[in-house]
Amino acid sequence: MRSATPPPGASERLRPLPNSVTVVTTQAGDVLVNCPPETLKFLIASAITPPATILLPPDVPPGSELGSSGFVRRGINYASVEFLIYFNYFVAGRQVRLITVTTAQARRLQTILEETINGPSDLASYGAFGWLQQECAAVALYPPLGRAPKLDDMARIVSLEAGGGVLGPTTIRLEGESFVFHEAGAEVARVSTRISELAMPLVLAPPRPLQRQEVTLQFIGGSNGFDPEGITTCFLAYLGPTVETQATLFDAAAYVYVRLSNLGLSTSHIAEVVLSHLHEDHLAGLPELILMGSHRVRLVTSDLIYQSLLRVLSAMLDLPRQDVAALFDHVPLNPGTPLELDGRRFEAIYAIHSIPTLAVRVNDVCYSGDMRYDEEWFDELVMGGVLSEERRQELVRFAEGVSVLVQDVGGGTIHSTITPRLLEALTAKSQRLVLAHTSTHRLPEGSAELASRIEFAASGSVVGLGAPLPDDAQIELIETISACPLFARLPAVARLALAEQVELVPIADQAVILHEGEPSDGCAYIVHSGLVEISIGGMQVRILGRGSSIGERGAILGDTRSSTTLARGAVTLLRLRPEVFGPAAEQLGLRAAFARAEWLAEVPVLRELPWANLLDLALDFQPRQLAPDEQLFVCGEPGYEGYLLVQGALRFIDEDGATIGEIHEAGELFGCRAALYRTPHTTTALASAPTTVWTLPTPALERLNLLYPHLLMHLRVVEAGHKPQRRP
Repeated sequence: MRSATPPPGASERLRPLPNSVTVVTTQAGDVLVNCPPETLKFLIASAITPPATILLPPDVPPGSELGSSGFVRRGINYASVEFLIYFNYFVAGRQVRLITVTTAQARRLQTILEETINGPSDLASYGAFGWLQQECAAVALYPPLGRAPKLDDMARIVSLEAGGGVLGPTTIRLEGESFVFHEAGAEVARVSTRISELAMPLVLAPPRPLQRQEVTLQFIGGSNGFDPEGITTCFLAYLGPTVETQATLFDAAAYVYVRLSNLGLSTSHIAEVVLSHLHEDHLAGLPELILMGSHRVRLVTSDLIYQSLLRVLSAMLDLPRQDVAALFDHVPLNPGTPLELDGRRFEAIYAIHSIPTLAVRVNDVCYSGDMRYDEEWFDELVMGGVLSEERRQELVRFAEGVSVLVQDVGGGTIHSTITPRLLEALTAKSQRLVLAHTSTHRLPEGSAELASRIEFAASGSVVGLGAPLPDDAQIELIETISACPLFARLPAVARLALAEQVELVPIADQAVILHEGEPSDGCAYIVHSGLVEISIGGMQVRILGRGSSIGERGAILGDTRSSTTLARGAVTLLRLRPEVFGPAAEQLGLRAAFARAEWLAEVPVLRELPWANLLDLALDFQPRQLAPDEQLFVCGEPGYEGYLLVQGALRFIDEDGATIGEIHEAGELFGCRAALYRTPHTTTALASAPTTVWTLPTPALERLNLLYPHLLMHLRVVEAGHKPQRRP
């Protein structure tokens, strides 16, 4: 029987960490509750031995929170356990126990980890590259086992539903919205299952001046998943002759949105994301980028890795693969089939690693992925029949002649080990060698003659080759204005005029920019660089970066500020004084859309959006009145609009004339799925009473698809029937 109140000393068993993580001390050992990306780094930084038991949260109710589904909250995966498994198995020499709430979650977690740790299990998945499965197994060979470790060697997955919460003297139960820990029949600890805290990284890359050159690489991180002081390898490559050129992002480090923003960048600066492979340190930021980036992702990777990714994301989000595939655009880059994309030539081979991994060459830049490069070892693999001579030559020659080679290192059996021989081989292929994926920035003895051509990738570091490109501050201003969905609606000539009228306002770290309850000064602002924290009633609600606008509500109404904004680090804002904001607001029709934006703010799932985004959405909605029994759409007709119920009620009739459902709650979104997928309506919608709906025409839905992928995921979840209520 549960105690009415926890006994004295229960709080001493809880060690709260950032990002809604808690370590609970029990008689069965420490239990880690929740595991967002980089939890291992936080534990190491806090001098806490990583627990061997990890308790994961319940699934977020589908459609209840934007950017959230399954294990994912606001784009962050709270079942990011891969590196905790590696630490416990390879460093501490023990198996991890992973505890989910339900058996369905346990099955999905099994799918995620089998795919990311060992790669696709079905040989047919490899198609013409069937030999790659054998090669990956050879790379992953773990001598104590005499084979590659499998998930079952390293971890045991159980669920509370199936009795997995019994840990000898300790029992864990889910009671309401709490995990409750019992020992000797008494409650000893209680941890809320709610995840309300905004997840933030331990380390941010420091913003540094970026002098663009003909080839410029800007590193978000250059370390590995075990380094608490570093960020995993992730970098932007600018490969064009002008400063307007967008960047190619190679791999996606965790908390990528915040980390981009801290460098003064927005997701609109990214032309595409190249995904080398599915290990957590290269993948962790992708769900956030897809769901919360306010910019639709164009993903470049091979068909093999893409299909594996769909299986991972489907299990992570608890969504059908077709709904996951609809969230981003895949551009295939397969070995042997070069890709021409916006004037750049992409080529790839499969690197030699423990799971399918691409090494990618874009123009004069080559990224190795986690390739283990060792020419003597290649010879051994040829002799052992693992590699053909043709394959060996492919690995050895792929990076020849490039300007910059980014080589992941780090040593061990599955990464390249820095030796004089390795450095000699790699510097012979390229003008500049950049070593990444390591926290040890030291060259071995005997490498002095090569040192001038070698550097280590560090968080925020910049590597450039070729002639400098002229800076253009005006272009930077226009890019910031264009990154703001609201002001991006203005014609190009109007954005140019706006850039000439805004004021640059530097803000010191921790300075309050706007204070809740204070009268508006009539100005609106756009974040130009740095991070801005928004809080309401003393509670942190979101972090904004470049291209985010603030203050429009007060500027339109002349009202008091509705939130407090705080600089997180040095910040630069663009200030739009009343005489500048007023004409732009009039041109956009903001005042006319204001009432609709206020109404949208009352819709539970939409109130999480910044008010500027609600105002942006409101501009696209078109009111429509329906009399009782008037048809809104007809079964079998193509869908051209999405709808939001504002007032009244609608009933839905199937093709046989039978009523199969009704909606009457204001804020219900429906009909979008048919318009998005270009499919006929499966029901006829009739007004049951005088009814008001707001319509979203197809062009507005397509814009929604580009700017608000997390909202589109919500619409798909709701209309696919993942909520208990039946949907048309």
